[in-house]
Amino acid sequence: MSIAPSTLRILAAAIEDYRTVTPPNEATPAGLAEYIAMYLHSSSLTIRPHTATA
Repeated sequence: MSIAPSTLRILAAAIEDYRTVTPPNEATPAGLAEYIAMYLHSSSLTIRPHTATA
């Protein structure tokens, strides 16, 4: 799987920001996923299902 470096930077920023603004006792996997989705959306990136290639 190949992910563009710019996309990885956006994901890393979303994770770091979530960890910074969310108290540890309130952090959840669903909350992190929502935060990542917000970053992807604001960056005009989309989430698509992975499709197998033959």
